[in-house]
Amino acid sequence: MSFIAAALVAVTAAIAVEDGGSASLLRHAYLVPVVAAALRFGALGGGLAAAAAILLSAPIVLPEIERSGLTSEAVEGLVTFALLGLVGVLSGVLRGKIGRHRRRYETLVTIQRTLADEAPLDLALARLRAALADRLRVHAIALVARDDERLVVAGGDRVAEGSLVARVLARGAPAFVSATGEDVQPCRAFAVPLLSGGRAMGVLAVERRGDISVAERAALEAIGAHVGLALENARLVSRQRRFTAELEERVAAARRELEELDRAKSAFVAIASHELRTPLTALQGFSEILALRRLPAEEVTRIAEVMRREARRLGRIVSDLLDLSRIERGLEPALCRVPVKLEPTIEATVDLFRQGAATHLITTECEASLPVVDADPDALERVLTNLISNAIKYSPTGSAVRVGARALGGAVAIEVADAGRGIPAEVVHRIFEPYYRVPDAAGMARGTGIGLAVVKALVEAHGGTVRVDSTPAIGTRVTVVLPAPAGAFLDTPRRSRVG
Repeated sequence: MSFIAAALVAVTAAIAVEDGGSASLLRHAYLVPVVAAALRFGALGGGLAAAAAILLSAPIVLPEIERSGLTSEAVEGLVTFALLGLVGVLSGVLRGKIGRHRRRYETLVTIQRTLADEAPLDLALARLRAALADRLRVHAIALVARDDERLVVAGGDRVAEGSLVARVLARGAPAFVSATGEDVQPCRAFAVPLLSGGRAMGVLAVERRGDISVAERAALEAIGAHVGLALENARLVSRQRRFTAELEERVAAARRELEELDRAKSAFVAIASHELRTPLTALQGFSEILALRRLPAEEVTRIAEVMRREARRLGRIVSDLLDLSRIERGLEPALCRVPVKLEPTIEATVDLFRQGAATHLITTECEASLPVVDADPDALERVLTNLISNAIKYSPTGSAVRVGARALGGAVAIEVADAGRGIPAEVVHRIFEPYYRVPDAAGMARGTGIGLAVVKALVEAHGGTVRVDSTPAIGTRVTVVLPAPAGAFLDTPRRSRVG
């Protein structure tokens, strides 16, 4: 301030020395300290500097007016007075506006930087409240934001019902409260909604001892809009990051699954080749014996039975492969459904295994109250064959395999149970996947890994369900439930057979 005063005195002295009167061109030099005071101290400083310049130049201008009247030189001096006051005040006003815009810009930058880091909403609001408290120069500040159905509050414990924040949050419009206490400087509060897309995401509330001007309220409304937008952007960025992380995890899981499926298919090709070669080798070898040797009738019958059994085994593998091809194309297995009696079908299928596998005790227990189901006989036989074959493969020699059927409401339940090693609980849900083979069973028995997938597809094509219950070291039970036509049940005793 002393520099400005010295500059004003220096200009006045220069005008006096020049003795150019009120028309001296040096009078325009007053603009320099006046503008400097306005830029340094605002409109008040510019006005005071202009008034000081006018007072200093008055002894030069006013005596001239008294002597000669309103001459052109005197008018120029008066215009200079007016120009100094106008420039001083306008420069100060412009300086104030520039300062407010600068502070607002710095506040917005602070908001963006505070919310740029990914952090929980409560922590982000606490950081933002601390940053705004330094910028807004208020007595107290509170921030409230919605987190789905929850309200997160920074600067308070909760939002009281009927409070200023609650009203603004409900109405989505700013509100001003002027306190009427006995204090010399009563507290005034102003709350603005944090808007995003026309919806109030939260509230910014400030309290100050003294007045909150209209310009400050307008600035707070703009800040509220920016905070709401910044919070929405931060939430969208956080959601996008979570979505990206989830997508990357799903892609990695899908890649692992595809790699596992590729390995399973490679193993399947090797196993399927072995499974196909075994019956083909038997058929080829026995057919050559029949063609090249003359054998007794009993031996021919025995060889023919072996060839028939191997041909049926080969046919089952080929049928499974064809069904698997339809499953992978999203097609249901082709069915030719007719009324089928369950007990004869079960007994016939079990008899085939009894003839070829004397290593296990296979028992049947069927309720005669289930005479018919609407099913494809060939598909039903393949379901039973796959289930019984698995039970024999994965249970120790000499153990029992139980096959049964019973009424279950308006349906029929077919059960195949073994006393094998069981299936680990963590992989039970995967045994119906194509090509999947239980790791513990992989070294115990060979199989294509498609039998249970075909079973599931055939059962579901009939409108039924299949369920597996397994306990390690105790055994596994597979239950197939098929819908039965109404009126197909007869109340007759249960029959059982052991073989």
